[in-house]
Amino acid sequence: MASPDNISVLLVETQSAGNIGSVARAMKNMGFSELILVNCQTELTDEATHFACGADDVLENCRRFGSLREALGRFNLSVGTSSRRVDWIPQVYCPDELAQRLANLSPSQKTALVFGPERTGLTNEHLHLCQWLVTIPSNPEFESLNLAHAVAIILYEVSGRLVGTPPGRAFQLARLDQVEAFFQDLETSLIEIGFLNRKDPERIMATLRQILARASLEQRDLSILRGILRQWSWYAGELRRGKSEPS
Repeated sequence: MASPDNISVLLVETQSAGNIGSVARAMKNMGFSELILVNCQTELTDEATHFACGADDVLENCRRFGSLREALGRFNLSVGTSSRRVDWIPQVYCPDELAQRLANLSPSQKTALVFGPERTGLTNEHLHLCQWLVTIPSNPEFESLNLAHAVAIILYEVSGRLVGTPPGRAFQLARLDQVEAFFQDLETSLIEIGFLNRKDPERIMATLRQILARASLEQRDLSILRGILRQWSWYAGELRRGKSEPS
């Protein structure tokens, strides 16, 4: 099953040092240690240490990245958190369902739990980089949760589920930077054969991302798909050479 050591909390564009400290405290309460700050909008001031209440090590060891795409590169799975439903993420879970799904992953799989800015939450641009979505059921007339509260609720469910032993084979998801590289190659190939409009390939590519996100690609799946692309490119080249040769 997934390991707490390989589940990270990513805070995107956080504005309050106190909120970061409160998140660090919630993480340590639930047994999680890796905090990642993405394009952070504040410094880790004394306020952060004050609200961490002893979780200073989580703050001191936090990692920083300038963009979410860069931060997600080494992960196998990205889970966005939002009260909004978005069409391109079909896998939408409440916290206990997410915990159950994570329990079926191999202990080596790296999962990113992605939380957005305090005022706006994750934008569409952020969510396009997420494969799953987790939504905390709340009052529909007042859905906005405090950042640290949201982190604590999700980590509570996940930590509780990870104490058991899931049945069957654990999933070995492909790393996200490898999946992203595959999508770049797929887009190039589809443009090459005239399937995509060179000026606006994004609409069809977004749908293809949805289809493959539902498949939860494992490393062996990605290897097969890459093999198909290589053969595809070779065959397309042979056809072009055949047409260019004089008859």
